Amino acid sequence: MNKILSQDEIDALLATVTRKPEEPAATATPGEPSEIQLYDFKHPERISKEQIRTLRTIHDGFSRMFATYLSTVLRSLVDVNLLSIDQVTFSEYMLSLSVPNALFILKSANMEGKALLEISPQFLLFVVDRMLGGVGDIETPSREITHIEQNVVLRVIQTIISQLNEVWKQVFPLNVELDGFEADPQFVQIARSSDTLAIIFFDVRVRGATFTMNLAFPYFTLEPFINKLTAQSMMALTSRKVKEGEVTGIEERVRASRLPVRVVLADTRMNVRDFMEIEKDDLLTLDKKTTDPLPVLVGGRLKYFATPGKRSRLKAVKILRAITPDEEMVYE
Repeated sequence: MNKILSQDEIDALLATVTRKPEEPAATATPGEPSEIQLYDFKHPERISKEQIRTLRTIHDGFSRMFATYLSTVLRSLVDVNLLSIDQVTFSEYMLSLSVPNALFILKSANMEGKALLEISPQFLLFVVDRMLGGVGDIETPSREITHIEQNVVLRVIQTIISQLNEVWKQVFPLNVELDGFEADPQFVQIARSSDTLAIIFFDVRVRGATFTMNLAFPYFTLEPFINKLTAQSMMALTSRKVKEGEVTGIEERVRASRLPVRVVLADTRMNVRDFMEIEKDDLLTLDKKTTDPLPVLVGGRLKYFATPGKRSRLKAVKILRAITPDEEMVYE
């Protein structure tokens, strides 16, 4: 006999149908991970975050050294900054490169495969202009670097390589050297298209302009010594002790440096008409008395006051005193 449901039972049954059934709690099997993480096969991260931090510490030191060198060579304030370190495939990196470009291929007997140094052609043209005595035009349109210009910037590239080897020396003797140059990325093949690259991005800032510079290491070139990029190696980099005799050596080199020393006897001013009419036996009135002390300039900056005289058969000056801080500010 069929049982007739009451109204209360019907309401309870309808409420059960409209309510979403609760999902069963996931039970973790012993030996299996409790969380599932997605893996992107197109962008594999084969270098750990700790190793990335060590790479950043290494190349932070490189960027400071290179900025100091460029400021000296180019006679302009240059700032080099490490922007980021990314992991991409070789094919993606090649597609991101512009044409024409300046690609310097690096090799090392201690490293399997080759690395790549990319520098903005516009920056290299600025370097060439400054090194050849020009004013340095930062608005030069990008073009391929000629063989002559490559030879001019070769000293800068060799310095980059030398400083790169220096900062890596605390972790691993990289000992890279220049292997070749290419202007077109399609002729560069340092890895397979699917291989992972560690790209270290820099920017070079000079006179309000920003230029790019990148270092690319295929993963298989770093793999033999990737385990050395640890927190211990980072501590060794940040807490390097000064070697015995290193300070003394620097002091000796500084003391042996030569500086131009110049003594100004007197100054005067005249207009162009008087200058054009100067003849023999004319007298020029100077702005100093014969008893006034003479300024002594070292490296083009006023440092001492002296009085003229002779020593044996040579003209000489006798230092009277060093300038005061107030006088230094006035004469600057």
